[in-house]
Amino acid sequence: MQIDAFLGPKILIVSGKGGVGKTTVAAALALVAARAGRRVCIAEVDRKGTLPRLFGGGRLDYEPKELSPGVWGMNIIPEDALAEYLDVQYHMKRISKAFTSTHFVDYITTAAPGLKDILILGKVWYLEQDRGQVFDTIVVDAPAAGHMLTFLSAPAGLSDAVRVGPIRRQAEWLAEMLRDPGRSRVHLVSLAEEMPVSETLETSTALEGRLGINSGAIFANGVYTELLDDAQRETFEKVMADGSAEELRAAAADVGLTLEDEDVDALVAYSAFLDSRREIQRKHLRTLERGVEQPVIRLPFLFSAGLALPDIETLADVIEGRVADL
Repeated sequence: MQIDAFLGPKILIVSGKGGVGKTTVAAALALVAARAGRRVCIAEVDRKGTLPRLFGGGRLDYEPKELSPGVWGMNIIPEDALAEYLDVQYHMKRISKAFTSTHFVDYITTAAPGLKDILILGKVWYLEQDRGQVFDTIVVDAPAAGHMLTFLSAPAGLSDAVRVGPIRRQAEWLAEMLRDPGRSRVHLVSLAEEMPVSETLETSTALEGRLGINSGAIFANGVYTELLDDAQRETFEKVMADGSAEELRAAAADVGLTLEDEDVDALVAYSAFLDSRREIQRKHLRTLERGVEQPVIRLPFLFSAGLALPDIETLADVIEGRVADL
């Protein structure tokens, strides 16, 4: 598949069960789009601040900030989105601040569930319409899958609740944006584990079946890839079979390492652990791949103390290679 086809819709929404690495995948997707010559905006919809840390920058606010060549980041804050809406739609700039304090927004969004989601999606629509800065691709680091379906169904719910007037018309614009496969696509992220795979399958079914929203490739994150070549694997198997560690010690000596007995034991135990984890992951990956029509892109587990831009670039490299093979 050509990368332009993969990045076809302007809006790429990334979601998944909490803890599966959806923000990391969203950042990698943004890099892939920027490498393809696109001007990219990646939007957080919470205040966790994970995204700028991945790019080595400071905090994000409502105005897009350049994080990397071709990639801008922003945090879509409901209070600021409401202020902008009141200004643009009703020219209420002077008094909008009085209506958009955090306490006031919390009050009205409690009284009208889903309003925060509407405000966030409204800003995404505004960006898509090239209001203000112009972006070719908008990557939305969406809420975790448990809330994501509610998040994406908010415009249709508001449209059903409000029968006439500008608010209904604007809700319909948002619903049309999400349901048009030429404009929006949702990418789900999972781990190769039972609960994330089960939730991903349920969410994928609900997206297209209940909400009518286009679901794209699914990312299986944190997959333990094979780290040893055939000769190295044979060396470890010999150690595990008869305890003979001479070849392993010799291989370590070639790169300047001296292995004590406890080091050999630790390496063998870790190799066995990885083999066990890979087998478990293979089982869940088969379940995931059989349960969806979309392609599943496997992303490697990154052995890093803390993820940073070089790790995101590695994932972007993998995504580009996997997409080319689709």
